[in-house]
This record gives sequence, structure tokens and C-alpha cells, in this order.
Amino acid sequence: MPVFTKGTFNVNLGILSIGGEFSEEDRQCAWELYCELVSRVALMGKENDRGELVFTGEVYDQSLDSLYAFFHEARALMRRYPVGRIAAGGARNHLGFFIAALLEVVIRPFLEKWQASYRHWWKRECERLPQASPFERQQGYPRLREMLEDWRRVRRFCRNAAKELTEQFQLPDVMAVEPPQLKQQWLSETSALVEKRDA
Repeated sequence: MPVFTKGTFNVNLGILSIGGEFSEEDRQCAWELYCELVSRVALMGKENDRGELVFTGEVYDQSLDSLYAFFHEARALMRRYPVGRIAAGGARNHLGFFIAALLEVVIRPFLEKWQASYRHWWKRECERLPQASPFERQQGYPRLREMLEDWRRVRRFCRNAAKELTEQFQLPDVMAVEPPQLKQQWLSETSALVEKRDA
């Protein structure tokens, strides 16, 4: 079950174990949420060959845009989902409640804590250092380490949630399509390009 942990705060946002009793509408909703999760680096991140989540090749300002866009897409998905699928009684573990909890417990607090602070700083830095590359410029954010650690927590949770969706709703795992060695090659090449640009 996906569990979100931050400091002493720990909450289980698990999706109900439904066994095989779900409709195609349930499965379609799960697939749409899964697609939104796995297609956004802002939510899933990238793993290096040691399994650590890294931010190589990302422009944080653009990734914050992607997180904000996900919030709107997930909310729209909740609105489209048939309310009749939420049965009386065991509704709390339903996918619709999971989406709401994902937004309220994981995504919104992160955006509220970091989006305005980082964007305000970023705008000033873009004016102050117009010739610097975005990769070089973003390394100067005074609270960068803390922001990235919070972001890793969000990404670990989203990775676990995507995996849970594939298992509970019998979805194809598109994350397994790319050979791991190819992912590592891309990551190494991106790292080299970023370092070269910043040099």
C-alpha cells in the first residue's frame, strides 16, 4: 500500500485491494491516473544505477509547472469519474478518495511550501543572471537541498502509487518497457551535457 512519510508524519493512502471485482470504468480511471503519474518526471523522477532519485537534466521551474498541471488533471479526473462507483460503506479506500488524498496530503502541501518561494527567487535570478544557463542558475537557490529532499518524498510516493495501480487494476506496467541499461545511458549522457553546459 502507498504510504506517505515526512518526518514523524506517516499516512497510509492505500488503494483498496479489490481482487478482480472492478468495472471497466474503474480500470479506465486508474489507467488515466497512472498515465498522468508515469508521464511526468516531476512526479516520478529518475533513478540512477544505485536506485537513488536524481534531478539530472531537470529545470525545476518547468517541473513545478508540471506538478501544478497534474493537480488540475487529477481534479478533472475525479469530476469525470462516476459517483455511482463509490459504494456506501467502504468508500474511503476507493480510487476517487485516493486521488483526493494524493492531492491534499502529498501534492498541495509541497506546492504551497515551495512553489511561491522558488518562483519568486527564480524570477529575480533570471533578471540578475540572464546569461547563466538554467542548470547553473537553479543551483543557487538557498533552500535547494531541503526542497529536493521534500520532492524526493513526493516522487517515492508517486512511484509506489503507480506500482500499486498496475497491481490492483491489472494495468500494463509501461515503466518496465525501457531496458534499465538504456535508462542509465540516457541519464549519463544528460549528466555529461549538463556539466558541459555549466562549465
